[in-house]
Amino acid sequence: MNNQTIKKKRNIVLLFALIFISGCGGGGGSVTTPDQPDPISPPDSSVPSCSNYSSIENTQYCSFTKNGLKREFYIYVPSGYSENISPVSVLFSLHGGGDYAETNMQYSGFKEHADTDTFILIYPQGSYNEDKGTTGWNTEEGGVNDVAFIESIIDWTGNNYNVQLNEVYAAGFSNGGFMAYHLACYLSAKIAAIAPVAGLMGNYTYNTCSPLHPTPLAHIHGLQDDVISINGGDYHRPLEDNGDTTGVITYWQDYNQCTEFSQEVLYDGEDNIGTFNKWTNCSNGADINYWIITNQGHEWNENDKGEAGSFDTSQTLWNFLKQFDMNGFKNGN
Repeated sequence: MNNQTIKKKRNIVLLFALIFISGCGGGGGSVTTPDQPDPISPPDSSVPSCSNYSSIENTQYCSFTKNGLKREFYIYVPSGYSENISPVSVLFSLHGGGDYAETNMQYSGFKEHADTDTFILIYPQGSYNEDKGTTGWNTEEGGVNDVAFIESIIDWTGNNYNVQLNEVYAAGFSNGGFMAYHLACYLSAKIAAIAPVAGLMGNYTYNTCSPLHPTPLAHIHGLQDDVISINGGDYHRPLEDNGDTTGVITYWQDYNQCTEFSQEVLYDGEDNIGTFNKWTNCSNGADINYWIITNQGHEWNENDKGEAGSFDTSQTLWNFLKQFDMNGFKNGN
């Protein structure tokens, strides 16, 4: 091979090398790239990420993204739970407005009952409302979809734990009580019974409520509550009928088709501390129990706290809720 031929081959190799380098953006040359599509929001994370919560044994902190918003909850699984026992119930405990799930874990008192009766406890965290400058649950039209948030937790729990999905309950304090009623109206297909405390039905919830089944209801309210008045307000219904305004109890009494009413005076020793009211003979045995505590204000009363007398809120509510599933009274199924 002569020198001329070698030189030509060398030039061809150099030419291809230069083309390759410039195509990779190397050698300081500029590269024209095609137009890129606008960035899109990351999809919702369907699987919560969970880690151990060091403050309470058998508890995990979980978070995931729903509708572009980070949502959080805590799940307590009692030591008696296992995959080898009968499926267990699930109880949601909903904190009040301006409050937090961590605080609710401390005052609600449900943990000891979960240990005794072996059910799973879930404490969801409400979102932060910038307009109000506080945390809470949205029970109005539009805005954060808290119903979808709770539904996602139910579905995830059903896929990951040995639970009885027709025994999912919602209890809540104050704004959490409003949310419990809201779930009975808008997530009726997955909520068996509810237990609000010091929280009523907002006007929007009341006017648009569309439950799918008779819903057992336990409600506790202090007669001295000056935050969420038992007599109603501009934005919520009264507990009982107040003049021309239909109350929350009447709504559910009509829907559950309850026909018999009874009332019992409550005593702590010789002290009259309130009344225990019952609507029974309801469709599917979906009874309505409600307690009006004379000296109780806007509070969740555990044992002998405050001036309301001896009244254990968590024990009273759990004793009621555990009697029911999606079909109504269990022993009547």
